[in-house]
Amino acid sequence: MNPKDLQDEIKEGIELFKNKKFNAAKKIFEKLEENIETKTTGLFFLGVIQLEQKNVLEAKNIFLQLIKIDPNHEDANLSLGIIFMGEKKYENALDHFKNIISVNENNTNALYHIGLTYFYMRKINESINFFNKCIKLNKNHLHSYLMLGHSLIREKKFKLAIENYNKVLEIDPKRERTKFNLSWCYFALFEFNKAFEFYEFRKPKLQPSGRYLEVTSKFNSKEWKGQDLTNKTIMVICEQGYGDNINFFRYLFWLNEKFNTKIIFYCHTKLKHLFQHTPFEIISDLSSITNIDYYQHLLSLPAFYFAEKKSFKENINFIKVNESVATKWEKKLNHFKKPIIAINWQGDERYSHDDMRSIPLSYYKEILNNKNFDFISLQKNFGSEQIKLNKYENFLIDLSNEIDLGENAFEDTIAILKKTNCVVTSDTAIVHLAATLNIKTYLLLSYNPEWRWHIELKYKCFYPNLNIIQQKSPGDWYGVFKELNDRLKQNL
Repeated sequence: MNPKDLQDEIKEGIELFKNKKFNAAKKIFEKLEENIETKTTGLFFLGVIQLEQKNVLEAKNIFLQLIKIDPNHEDANLSLGIIFMGEKKYENALDHFKNIISVNENNTNALYHIGLTYFYMRKINESINFFNKCIKLNKNHLHSYLMLGHSLIREKKFKLAIENYNKVLEIDPKRERTKFNLSWCYFALFEFNKAFEFYEFRKPKLQPSGRYLEVTSKFNSKEWKGQDLTNKTIMVICEQGYGDNINFFRYLFWLNEKFNTKIIFYCHTKLKHLFQHTPFEIISDLSSITNIDYYQHLLSLPAFYFAEKKSFKENINFIKVNESVATKWEKKLNHFKKPIIAINWQGDERYSHDDMRSIPLSYYKEILNNKNFDFISLQKNFGSEQIKLNKYENFLIDLSNEIDLGENAFEDTIAILKKTNCVVTSDTAIVHLAATLNIKTYLLLSYNPEWRWHIELKYKCFYPNLNIIQQKSPGDWYGVFKELNDRLKQNL
């Protein structure tokens, strides 16, 4: 084939690819791959088609074959780097991105992905360096400004993070998720009016599906924005994780105090039992509800309270123990002769900021060697395997196969908590459960925790029985556990 015919074939294959006619495109690129002059082009697009069809392993093998022929192929190296990032093989990813830079030092795609890889590796200074290189080459590189914001939040440089998020919004004013990111910064800086304003931009993520869509589709109701609720019905919609709902449920009591109104709480099925001993109607589906006047998301209520009171609502212990479950655990725990400490160390590892809250169990070693206490684990699912991995079976009673196996979340955990002397936990739902129950709780926090703990550290406004021990510098869990050990010794 002459060069013009080859170019026509490439264009036709690309056009088919753009129109998602992958099988037809594949035939053309397989033919091009057989021609020495277009072999790398054919291979590259065959790899891209495999990626589009979610066949990552096949794509990876094709790209590896391609760079054996052309080690400096920028797009193949970029694709391989991204694949290795997805596999969390960050050193391999960096090798391919740096291959590109060795050939083309101004390749912003490669520079950006090096910065992104370092961010995932939590090498924040390196990531900041490469995002700045991208911006130097392209003053409107939106994603570099965005990732600089994320990186600077991790460094507790909230004002600089705000500058970069605002730059993102200059380039694309419609990026509502970035407006939500601003709320984290303003909460941490205690600029609450701005924080609550931007916190509302979490809603566009909630609205396309789920409970919000069910409510707005079924009822001809209005979003509550502070209107008088006297003789009206409002539905409060749960959102985010279990801990968030336990933490912020207290604001329904404020609505109840403020207005003569009917309040319906639409919540997770597994949490329904936690809220049932309250003055509200608790539901986990809409089948029994025929009419409401207003709706609002649970995590929007603190903003209305703060606007009126200029403070945060105090804790209310609304959780009741299931007596039959409590009796079962009283019998099971009666053989413990020492004070009981319950521990929990791991949240959902799929959460993007889990490294900022979960703690490897190995750090608990010295605490578990304290012979003055008996230790029980409240860990389930993620993290419970660490007991055996660390050979802590003789120090820590693993209850993961016995607790909360039914339809009600935390039912056994609540009964156990009531029998403990204190709880030691990372930032998971357990801290909200234990602290709501007014059980003495030690919360172990990273250097830069989630925004609400910045507020708690300064104002002590969420839980009176909560004791926070925070890292003095990034990654310093040793210092946290030394302080915890000292406190436990003092409280014998």
